[in-house]
Amino acid sequence: MLTITPTEAERIFAADNADADVRGLALRLKEGADFRPKFVLQQIAGRQMMRRKMPLWASNPDIVFPVHLSVEQCSSEFTSNYKRGILERLCKDFYGKKFADLTGGFGVDFSVMSRGFSQAFYVERNEELCESARHNFAALKLQNCEVINGDGVDFLRGFDANNNGRFGAIFIDPARRNNAGGKTVHIADCEPNVIDFQDVLIEKSDIIIIKLSPMLDIAECLLRLKNIDEIHVVASDGECKEILVVISAHCNNTEPRIFAVNNNQIFSFLKSEEHDCIAQNVASVKEGMFLYEPNAAIMKAAPFRLVASRYNLLKISKNSHLYVSENVVSEDFPGRVFKIEKIGTTKDFKHIDKANITVRNFPIKADELRKKLKIKDGGDIYIFATTLADGRKVLIETHKLLSITQKNSR
Repeated sequence: MLTITPTEAERIFAADNADADVRGLALRLKEGADFRPKFVLQQIAGRQMMRRKMPLWASNPDIVFPVHLSVEQCSSEFTSNYKRGILERLCKDFYGKKFADLTGGFGVDFSVMSRGFSQAFYVERNEELCESARHNFAALKLQNCEVINGDGVDFLRGFDANNNGRFGAIFIDPARRNNAGGKTVHIADCEPNVIDFQDVLIEKSDIIIIKLSPMLDIAECLLRLKNIDEIHVVASDGECKEILVVISAHCNNTEPRIFAVNNNQIFSFLKSEEHDCIAQNVASVKEGMFLYEPNAAIMKAAPFRLVASRYNLLKISKNSHLYVSENVVSEDFPGRVFKIEKIGTTKDFKHIDKANITVRNFPIKADELRKKLKIKDGGDIYIFATTLADGRKVLIETHKLLSITQKNSR
């Protein structure tokens, strides 16, 4: 049995050095009879990281933290709560139903998603993570949960749906790293490969939520997975975090609905709607117009024509994925809104010392452009380097509007 509970000396030291630089501490700690330097540093670093990702866990003094990679890869409070929201909407009543997380990991998603189910199974291959999970679930006062040290696919195959009842929901987050430790993206390259046992998932659970790489092309999900009810592209603070594929055993949709989510903004659509939509390019971009930059989830989900249509906007060009209007046409645009101050080429922007630079459909990267212009990063000026509908390469100087209220778009 692994010893994952801190000794009194370890607990006191970790509390006294909660905000300390872990690398600095590592240089002066020594092994002792009741003191494990590596373990203590693991606790301090883990709690520091969880303050940002999952404040509830970080604020609980009884939570213990495993190796850095497991903490780094765990879900944030926002993404775990979002997955819980999917279950609440699709599962309705949890009473009498079972839940299983087949790739338990650090257990953050399990701790949030399993609440309310009559039985919940956390399944994980790594023995240390299982020990941490048992300890932490007790600290969080989770009820009706069972920690199983084993393979999630083997657990599922051995579960008798006839005698033990079907699962109300299953969650699986396949490992996106190969044997050499490199990151993988494609579904078939992840472990386990859900393509190989998706029929078993559908046979034994009403709802299945699969977490996939934010780098994955949505088209691959549609091509390789069955019974897809919904696809969620989840972003937080401007960064795409994960793709969630929701599979339903009783799915009767002709096509899944796609949700592009960024914090509290939700834009939902069907692929067929985007395919059938017509968007117009602006005839001329002018100073005084308003420029619209879609958020990271929209950029990934790619409903580019629909965004223009729903918000009555004009595209700067077919492939630039920036929009303009004469007036601010909507307060719930899924992204950021700017006021255009100046339009020109690189020679027209030598006077600016500091600016935020974004490149969209432009021949050089942002860092190269910044170096060429000799502009420092940051400040209140936002420069968009892009290509207009007539093929001209331009720089657009803007200032962000701070008064736009972000709401949901459904």
